[in-house]
Amino acid sequence: MNLNFIFLQCTFGLNHSFHFIKNSYEPIKPFFMTPKATDFIDSSEFPRIDAEENISSTKWLALKTYHWTDQEGIKRKWDVAVRTTKKSDDKADAVVIIPILRSKTRPHIVDTLLVEQYRPPMKQTTLEFPAGLVDEGESVDNAALRELREETGYIGEKCSTPPEISRAVCMSPGLSNESVHVVLVEVDLDNPYNQGVPKTDLEDGEHCVVKRGTLRSETGNTA
Repeated sequence: MNLNFIFLQCTFGLNHSFHFIKNSYEPIKPFFMTPKATDFIDSSEFPRIDAEENISSTKWLALKTYHWTDQEGIKRKWDVAVRTTKKSDDKADAVVIIPILRSKTRPHIVDTLLVEQYRPPMKQTTLEFPAGLVDEGESVDNAALRELREETGYIGEKCSTPPEISRAVCMSPGLSNESVHVVLVEVDLDNPYNQGVPKTDLEDGEHCVVKRGTLRSETGNTA
């Protein structure tokens, strides 16, 4: 099953959006615009981050002010929420897992898993794909399999059907520098560990309710 199709179907169906990371964007200037002084600045140098100012931090999050120069050479400031666990700008912080559940006993039915949990920042319960941070030294696929097992109890495939990993995408680029990999993980329902009601392995303070739904039925309908 194509990762891009599942990714778009599931994320837009849940009213989520993801933004692919780009290094720069240079607007096209119409030829009839009156030239400004900034038009003669070497735009190849901009936009750029000039400095990062630490404002405050807690155990998990830090507030910083980025001093930056825009495409027109104008100095500006931007407040940014940063994960204190972030080790490098070129590595994603977390994984979002899209589980694909199949069984040979019902080959025309494909299910997926969602996690219901209370999110204090939203002040309400949300319905999400399983997700979590990538531990230091941990590979993306191992992080996805671990988080899937911890939050849902299901064991994902790694050898017979390796997880499909998207490039890094940013979740809220106007607020945070957090980035994630979306990982498509196959779950074999014929595996004895995935039968019945698999047992979760939640961390202290986590309270997740696993929801299972159908993506494709024998009639060809999607949820």
